[in-house]
Amino acid sequence: MERRLLLAIALMVGVMILSNVFFPPAERPLEPVSPDSVEAPETPNAEDEVSRLSAEERAAREVTAALAEAEETPAVAGEAEETAPAAAEGSIVTVRSELYEYRFDTRGARLVGATMLAHENFAEGGHGGPNVELVRPDDSILAYALTLRGDTVSLAAIAFTASTDRLEVRDGPAELRFETVIGEVTFDVSYRFQPDDYRIDVSGGLRGLGDVGHVVLVGLGRGIERNEAVPREDRAAMSLVTRSRSGQIAAERLDRVDAGERRPASGAPFSWAASKSKYWLAAVVAPPEGPGIGGVMLRGVPEEDAAEMQAALPVPAGSSGFEYAAYVGPQDFARLQAMGQELHNVNPVGWRWLRWFTRPFGNLIVAILIWMHESFSLAYGWVLILFGVGSRIILSPLFHISGRAQMKQMALQPEIKKLQERYKGDAQRLQQEQMKLFREHGVNPLGGCLPMLLPFPILITLFFVFQNTIEFRGVPFLWLTDLSLRDPLFIVPVLMGGSMLGLNWITQRGMQTNAQMKMMSYALPVVFTFFFANFAAGLNLYYTASNIMSLPQQMYLSRARRKAQPPSARKKE
Repeated sequence: MERRLLLAIALMVGVMILSNVFFPPAERPLEPVSPDSVEAPETPNAEDEVSRLSAEERAAREVTAALAEAEETPAVAGEAEETAPAAAEGSIVTVRSELYEYRFDTRGARLVGATMLAHENFAEGGHGGPNVELVRPDDSILAYALTLRGDTVSLAAIAFTASTDRLEVRDGPAELRFETVIGEVTFDVSYRFQPDDYRIDVSGGLRGLGDVGHVVLVGLGRGIERNEAVPREDRAAMSLVTRSRSGQIAAERLDRVDAGERRPASGAPFSWAASKSKYWLAAVVAPPEGPGIGGVMLRGVPEEDAAEMQAALPVPAGSSGFEYAAYVGPQDFARLQAMGQELHNVNPVGWRWLRWFTRPFGNLIVAILIWMHESFSLAYGWVLILFGVGSRIILSPLFHISGRAQMKQMALQPEIKKLQERYKGDAQRLQQEQMKLFREHGVNPLGGCLPMLLPFPILITLFFVFQNTIEFRGVPFLWLTDLSLRDPLFIVPVLMGGSMLGLNWITQRGMQTNAQMKMMSYALPVVFTFFFANFAAGLNLYYTASNIMSLPQQMYLSRARRKAQPPSARKKE
């Protein structure tokens, strides 16, 4: 019974993992609401129309009229540049540190390029060159529009004046400021950069308007540029992710938004909204206090795995302006955690029904692996081997308890056979007598299998961890070119299957099994080898090390089981 249960659980785990690979589950869709919730959001704390000052009324109308003239130029650069009088005057401002190179266009003060200088581009034909590029061609991030008195107009074609044409971020924080004058009002936006982080602190405002509430719309682009070696995995990870103020995280894959479709997110206000791929992120994070992000809109475009994303920041009447934090860079666990508001949970870990466990446990595993790598200056390959060995050592007392419980049950087999013969026609009475026998001898019928189930949550969690943890991206180890991709020579999967086969053979010694169970115990490692052949090499490395580390303990338990058997049973083996 125990053996069948363990084999059944192992097969179910394999089927679950395989189904996730070939049929990835859809994220919970964003519930549709009225598009007006973003296009013309209600201004928080706005004064009644009758009580507004006439001067403010005139200023608001003047700004709306002036901005409407610029709206003829599309927000996305390159669509109709010849129609934009201000667009021809645009220039690129470069912001550079050892980690990144951000490029801002003075048309709209928007981010049109984000190169990750510490990361290599693995995509075949990627437009970013040798390094990862996050912004797609003819796209932009942090592009602005304004909603004022129900009218929404884009600032993407407006010419801004920049505080400098090049900014080096080296010894400390540095700031880049953009400003434009429209009629009698001024719109400004400031970006504050850190030399050792991808966080950008943003602030700005519409000056000279008076106490009139409005909304600043911040664009997140059409999706992160493709940078990975496996296009299918990269495409499936392209998503808009939001976190509501109540802590609910929802995601929508971009390739499931039809061209022309408008899909607002429900659950506002939000703490943050993010455009993500498998390893990369462009996020807008609202301050912990305040109105938050008032709405997020998705609009489908003809391009595959792409959709325009826009977040709304309400600016209540009487406010001095707006502020938020942007993050444009890798999904680095420690950096995202430092951003606060659970931004490190932007990447779902595991199936939705299991996420209550895999998400916190996955975060813990990632933190441990990073700590081992940094504290002991070990390559991640050795970290994974040591983690597999360490996890088996930690769990060894439970495996020992499981083995001892199995031996106790084996010692009771003669008594159980007598009960089966006595009550072979009364299944209910047989079960009652067996439970009574177990209680008299202090045997837990589940004690032999439950401790052995503990490695499975670790294995399942690690499967998802390797899908999205950037620390393993492009990391070589011995003959492995990338721990996050499959073993090109399939050596580790074969070793994993071999170690699993050896464990099954040792475990069966001292146990009474039938021919069918023996066949399953030999077939299962073969099935798992084929399952794991296309999984991340790092996952195979961990599982192989864990299996090999468990061999001595299983040999000891097997000998103890054989000694506990009567001589007649030992001769039959």
